[in-house]
Amino acid sequence: METSKFRGHMFPKSILNISKYILPTIFSSLHTISISLVPLSSSSTNISSINQHKMVLIYVKSGVWMSNLSDEWSFLPDKQRRGRTVTLETTTSLEELKIMVCEDYGVDPNLVTVEFSYEMVNQRGNPPISMSNDRQVSNFVGYAKKDSSTTLCVTFSGTGTGVKEKERVKVDLNKEPCDSSNVEEGEVPDINLGDFAEASREHRDKRKNHVGVDGSGDDGLKSENYGDSEKKEKSEAGNPDFVKKDQLFRSKRVLKATMEIWAMKNNYDFIVTKSTKKWWSIRCKDNTCNWTVRAECVDGSTYFMINKCVGIHSCAPSKKSKFGKMASARTIGKLIQHRFDDASDGPKAKDIMQFMRMEHSCEITYWHAWEAREYAIAAVRGIPDESYAKIPSYLHMIKEANPGTHTHYETKKDGRFMYLFMSFGQSVRGFRSSMRKVIVVDGTFLKNKYKGVLLVATAVDGNSNLYPVAFGVVDSENNESWEWFFRQLNVVIADSKDLAFVSDRNASIAKSIGTVYPRSKHGICIHHLLTNVVKFFSTKGFTALVEKASKAYRHCEFQERFTEIVDISPALGRYLQEADVRKWARSLFPGSRYDIRTNNPAESINSVLRSPRQFPVIPLLDSIRELLTRWFYERRMLSSKHIDPLTVKVEKKIDRRIVKARGFQVLKVDNFRSLVKGDIYDCHVDLEARTCTCGKFDIGKLPCRHAIPAIYSRGMEVHRFTDSVYSTATWRDAYAESINPIPVPEAEWNIPDVVKLAKILPPDTRKSSGRPVKRRYETVEDKIRSSQGSTKKKKHKCSRCGMEGHKRGTCDFKISEKF
Repeated sequence: METSKFRGHMFPKSILNISKYILPTIFSSLHTISISLVPLSSSSTNISSINQHKMVLIYVKSGVWMSNLSDEWSFLPDKQRRGRTVTLETTTSLEELKIMVCEDYGVDPNLVTVEFSYEMVNQRGNPPISMSNDRQVSNFVGYAKKDSSTTLCVTFSGTGTGVKEKERVKVDLNKEPCDSSNVEEGEVPDINLGDFAEASREHRDKRKNHVGVDGSGDDGLKSENYGDSEKKEKSEAGNPDFVKKDQLFRSKRVLKATMEIWAMKNNYDFIVTKSTKKWWSIRCKDNTCNWTVRAECVDGSTYFMINKCVGIHSCAPSKKSKFGKMASARTIGKLIQHRFDDASDGPKAKDIMQFMRMEHSCEITYWHAWEAREYAIAAVRGIPDESYAKIPSYLHMIKEANPGTHTHYETKKDGRFMYLFMSFGQSVRGFRSSMRKVIVVDGTFLKNKYKGVLLVATAVDGNSNLYPVAFGVVDSENNESWEWFFRQLNVVIADSKDLAFVSDRNASIAKSIGTVYPRSKHGICIHHLLTNVVKFFSTKGFTALVEKASKAYRHCEFQERFTEIVDISPALGRYLQEADVRKWARSLFPGSRYDIRTNNPAESINSVLRSPRQFPVIPLLDSIRELLTRWFYERRMLSSKHIDPLTVKVEKKIDRRIVKARGFQVLKVDNFRSLVKGDIYDCHVDLEARTCTCGKFDIGKLPCRHAIPAIYSRGMEVHRFTDSVYSTATWRDAYAESINPIPVPEAEWNIPDVVKLAKILPPDTRKSSGRPVKRRYETVEDKIRSSQGSTKKKKHKCSRCGMEGHKRGTCDFKISEKF
């Protein structure tokens, strides 16, 4: 085998032929050299000779370390200097390393200062690790043996570097093309305002203040000063140190936003003289002023570098006719977007106007502030049009993070979105094992650009908390959309005679339940029925009668109330019969409905999602996931600390019934049956069958006030006669699992090709029919109280004289006359 001597050691020529090991050509800058470990084939028989000397073969490349105002560091390589290799061992000293690198690059080590640094793989973005002694060189070699991707940067400074001062800095991001905008004044930057790079240590030393777009530690709308302002040597001509020649900006949009903020703060105005993919040039709006800035896009990157800058204004302040240039709405939106990170509505337009007035000493119009708010919301919550395209990927990642989750979506033939369904596996398993088999369904409108309807299916746990089971997004509430939703729900919750649904009187829901769940029972919300009674039958007292009839636990009590209704208004009696008495009367419902008489659980979820309903579809779904994650965690913690046999709210209900049961007389019939006296009527209690003639024990599955003394008379405990869904153990089982978020950021999602190929377009938009509703409607409770005559209409009092019957504007009484 042929060998050659290299730096005092014998190596096979196959190893010294390093060209086939060198990494692809890397772009770099002029002052730094980067060194990377070169991987060798483990199958080579020549590696043993290297291992005997504990040496590693290192690849060398040149470049420059740079950081942005967010303190994120990156290495910019230089493709002109090409690469070198050196061999290092744990005993190599810092001086020996310096001599080897300088020799390979033809630099006199006596005329330059050399600074070594490297970056650890798990510390990407942090400042590099400097090497200043032999021990640190040994640490680097040891680390490089474990990680072949380790990079060492060597920075030269001094007169002997052999680098021309005006050599162009070459930047390579290889992530996105140059800004394709060709518009002059109309462009609006969509950037992080602190995200511009610096080309030298001098610039890095001057990074004092920048716009605080993350809002950390900020209770209100506040921002820090933006730009390089170490000494703020301001004069009548402005701050010449803010912008300098050869200064780098991460993109054209960042450059434009920087200039807008600077002009706004320093009361100057400029016009764009050229704006293309390659160039961006501006000058002072005053034709007599020499101030100008010209920037060029660095080849192969998105970076823009200033190559011409006349930084001192020569225009006279007295000649100005208005304040400086106003920042664009999108730039202002970037300043405030951190205030929209949560589910809150964020600042309003008037708040933004006040923020710009107080923090930046400039006045903006209401509509300018409104547009800035819209840009901020879009930056945080996403653009609605793009959100639909992410549906397949998002649903795939949700299923990966939460096993057993069922998701599905439908599109039209042209690829436009129609329906979406999502049900977490943890919720479904908890419903099957720990919930009352009653599902409340409802729909509510969405308020984003494409409108639509959010469908919700929820249960109620043993502690009377909402337990969402499934969600759907559809175009509108109609027969097709509801049937599609129930068919998807049927995939995770099968049809059963023990299952019951509660909804409003939507005909599409009733029809779809009859089609998809023929064995289940369907009840209607009593509040919606009462609303219709008030709407169609205006006679006072009807609503209260219907309410009492629906609440009756005994059939005879219901029959008595209903007969009274028919006698007063036969038309109302016919209407209630057409609505199917078995669906709204508690005592006649054919299934197990427990005490769930309304669709309030579903409407409560709609209320919780009031703000997310304004979001695009993906942020909406993630807000739902975040809500369930929080609920499951909080209730898991609460149930784990609860030591009573029944849940918190059930224990309180039992306590109230115990108080009402005091003084009742119990006459035992046998070991389980008793006659309880002392109430309005005598009740027969059967503890074995868990029934009572009052009806509450049968329907609610909790011992009533008559059953409790019967239980006490036998020396037994009440919790033994409650339904298992009310037990603390069942409550804990319902929340034993966690709803998991997607564990990696969107950029790192691992999506199969078949999912990537799925394309979803936004749905067709249409104007809602009818006049927009603006007034607040009276609640059902208000209508019930009004029909019972419990509230009287208040007469208006004059704020001037205090007398009733007129207003202040028409008051002609003397103040003294009221006395």
